[in-house]
Amino acid sequence: MANPTIYTVGGTVQAGGGIYIPRQADEELLRLCESATFAYVLTPRQMGKSSLMVRTAETLRDEGIRSVIVDLQELGVQVTVEQWYFGFLVKLDDQLMFDTDVVSWWQQHQHLGVSQRLTLFFEQVLLAEVKERVVIFVDEIDSTLSLNFTDDFYRTHLISFLAGS
Repeated sequence: MANPTIYTVGGTVQAGGGIYIPRQADEELLRLCESATFAYVLTPRQMGKSSLMVRTAETLRDEGIRSVIVDLQELGVQVTVEQWYFGFLVKLDDQLMFDTDVVSWWQQHQHLGVSQRLTLFFEQVLLAEVKERVVIFVDEIDSTLSLNFTDDFYRTHLISFLAGS
């Protein structure tokens, strides 16, 4: 077996088993999440954003606040706007395990635009079924730069959802 190391190269520190050194940002992000304040962390790649997010999510869970992590890279870029929004919804369902059948719900509301549909899902399903407070972490936003529809997603959903909580 190779010599074990405390260093983690790429990915989150927790996944690599390395040592996590808390920073001022840890406390600041935690306080913002606890107070339901919209927050974003912008810094170059490989600077610890995902590790910060995972650690904050774990701390919130310990405090009884549900946390969801959605890695936007996993939604893909060779998809339609419908597939992308539904993929986001599926990521929420995978972690929050709604009683509602999200596929049926999404199809039953197909007469609405995807943005309106996601907002309605937040109101009718997420807020109705999840009794605990919920924090949604969105990771790898740079993977959406080539998509022509995500500005609406960021503007409409991330900020307004937090304002409604």
